[in-house]
Amino acid sequence: MRGAFSILFLVTCLHTAVHATSYKPDPGPYDVLVVQKLSIEMTGRDHPLQVRIAYPDGEGSFPLVVLSHGGGCAHGSYSVLSDHWASHGYVVIAPTHKDSVSEGFSFEKVDPREMEGVIHSRIQDLSSVLDHLDVMAGAVPGLVDKLDREHIVAAGHSMGGAAALTATGLVLENPFTKEKLHSSEDRYNVLLLLSEVGNNPALPDEPWQYITIPNFIYTGTDDYGSESRGNTRIPFQYKVLNSIPETPSPTHYLWVDGVDHYLGGLWCRSDVSGPPDQDGLEILRGTTTVFLDAYTKGNAEAIYFLSTDDMRDLTHGRATLRLK
Repeated sequence: MRGAFSILFLVTCLHTAVHATSYKPDPGPYDVLVVQKLSIEMTGRDHPLQVRIAYPDGEGSFPLVVLSHGGGCAHGSYSVLSDHWASHGYVVIAPTHKDSVSEGFSFEKVDPREMEGVIHSRIQDLSSVLDHLDVMAGAVPGLVDKLDREHIVAAGHSMGGAAALTATGLVLENPFTKEKLHSSEDRYNVLLLLSEVGNNPALPDEPWQYITIPNFIYTGTDDYGSESRGNTRIPFQYKVLNSIPETPSPTHYLWVDGVDHYLGGLWCRSDVSGPPDQDGLEILRGTTTVFLDAYTKGNAEAIYFLSTDDMRDLTHGRATLRLK
C-alpha cells in the first residue's frame, strides 16, 4: 500500500511540475524589446508595409511568429499577446494589412466583391514578411542572429486566421466568382488560429482539416466568424469540437466558456461592450505558449501537457483543450 501511495504521489508531483513549467499565463523570463512601426518598401505594393516587431532581450536564436490581425483592426492592437510570446522567447512580427483602420480602411465603404483583392494582399504580406527578414534585421540591429528561420509560425485572428490558413496550404474560393485563391508559400511549419474562421463564405467547411502542419484553434461560446454562409453574422456554433474529421496533423482545440471575438475589447477593437476578459486572455496566453513551445522548441513537458485534459482543472472548468 505504501508503494502504491508513493507512485501516486510521484505522478501527482510530475503533473504539478509540468503545470508549473509548461502552462505559462504569466510573463516569461525575457525583457521585451519593441519596434512599434517599421516601414518596409516592397515591390508591387503601392505603399510600404508597416510592421510591429516584439523580440526578447537576450542571447539566442528564437522561433518566429508572424501575426496577422483581424479585419479592420488597428496597428499594434495585439500587443497583449505578441509581447507575452516575446517574453517567452519568440520574435513576433505583426504586419499591418491594407484593411487596417490604421490604413484608413472601412468595411462600410468597401464592396464585398472587392474583398478578394484585400485577402490576396494579406496573403502576399505574409510571404513578403519572410522575404524581407534580412531587411528588418538590418534596420533593427537587435534582431541580428535572433531569427530561427527553421521554425516559423503563421498566426492570425479572425480574418487574419483565413490569411494564415491560406499561407499554410488552404485554397480559398471567391463566393461570387468561384475563382480559386491560393498561395505557393511553404516556409511556415506551424499554424495558430486565434478565433473561429469557419463561418466565412470564402472558406470550405471546417477548413483546418486541409492543413498538414501542427495547428491550434482557439474559440468559445460567444465567438463568431466574420460572416455566415448567408452573408450575415451568426453566433459561433461551438459543436465544431465534436464534428471535425480526423486530420493529417496534430490539431489542438482550445474552447473557452464565455469568451467573445474581441476578449471584451482587449484586442483589435476597444469599442465593443465589455468587460475586458482578462481571465480569458490569461488562458489564451498560457495555452498558446505551451503549443508554441511544443512545436517550435520540441519541449517535452509542453508536448505532454497538450496530451492531457488538465485545462478544465486549471481554469475551474472554463476551458477545455483537446487533441484531435
